[in-house]
Amino acid sequence: MNNYLENDKGEMVHRGVIPKDLWGLLLYAAMWDFEKVREIKTKIDNEGKKLVAYYPGVSGKVEISKMEYIGGIIDGCLFLK
Repeated sequence: MNNYLENDKGEMVHRGVIPKDLWGLLLYAAMWDFEKVREIKTKIDNEGKKLVAYYPGVSGKVEISKMEYIGGIIDGCLFLK
């Protein structure tokens, strides 16, 4: 898997500080939507947000009601906290 996502104009969003496993989940949850990934990456870089993979029944008592839903992942959901 690449460390970046590129659109048809040659613009790129680099993984940066996002761990490789979460980068893959982000691409999957955002359905490879360049603009959505860029928006989320900007929030991570500028606002100190973090990606949270949530797996019902496995993740325990994680409060997701105040997190921003990104999309579904296999067996769970990805949020921005």
